[in-house]
Amino acid sequence: MLIAQLSDSHVTLPEEDFAKLYDPVTKLREAARHVNNSVNRPDLVFLTGDLVNTARAEEYEILREILPEFEMPVYLLPGNHDDCTLLRKMFPDHDYLQKDGKLYYVVEGWPLKFICLDTNIHGKPQGHLGQEQLDWLEEELSRESDRPVVIFMHHPPFKTGLTSMDAMGLLDMAEFAEVISRHDHIERVLCGHLHRAIQRLVGGTIVQTCPSTSHQVRLLLGENNELSTTFEPPEYLLHYWTEKDGLVTHNDYVQDFEVAWTLEGELY
Repeated sequence: MLIAQLSDSHVTLPEEDFAKLYDPVTKLREAARHVNNSVNRPDLVFLTGDLVNTARAEEYEILREILPEFEMPVYLLPGNHDDCTLLRKMFPDHDYLQKDGKLYYVVEGWPLKFICLDTNIHGKPQGHLGQEQLDWLEEELSRESDRPVVIFMHHPPFKTGLTSMDAMGLLDMAEFAEVISRHDHIERVLCGHLHRAIQRLVGGTIVQTCPSTSHQVRLLLGENNELSTTFEPPEYLLHYWTEKDGLVTHNDYVQDFEVAWTLEGELY
């Protein structure tokens, strides 16, 4: 099966300076078109947070208009730019979103079990899971120890070397790592927030962050507190899973490239 992960769309109103700089709405619509028409058309899509830019109802209304353009199921996760109360209010048809409290949930009906977590702290850039959610995660991971699991969340549970972004990281990353270290059937932990593709081993599992469909964070490693963005191409992650080989992750640009040449038949 194929799973598309898009992240940090930062949808906002067209008159905003942010929209004039990045044009996130056009880019998300183009991402939907690209996903639908891809030779690697996914079975489902996860949007891993920072769905909108300033958590206003008007922004979520724009997002509501865009989501039907995806021709496969779409699941929403909150990021630090989102408002969980407003998110559940604006998307009542997404009935996997809990009616109150944290917006964590499980997606069933596929060979993989998808566990989606909520790292949002209202009004804060940092992330936090909390003991209640960690206990729930432990319970869900223990429920079917022989079934492969993929975990989605917004804030990544590790330091990246991007100092300014690390200051807005997950506060209870050590506690999360302790939970997942007890379970060897986790295929991957997939995150957003960083606006770059970054990988690290955490608690015995590969953790991967997803680039943004809007804009990327400039790669400035080390003791550098500058935060800047670049106009690198919009990207998303495509996760390919087979029962035989497990999960393999690929980057895909939201752009159509001309095929240079093709070989067919027996190659070796």
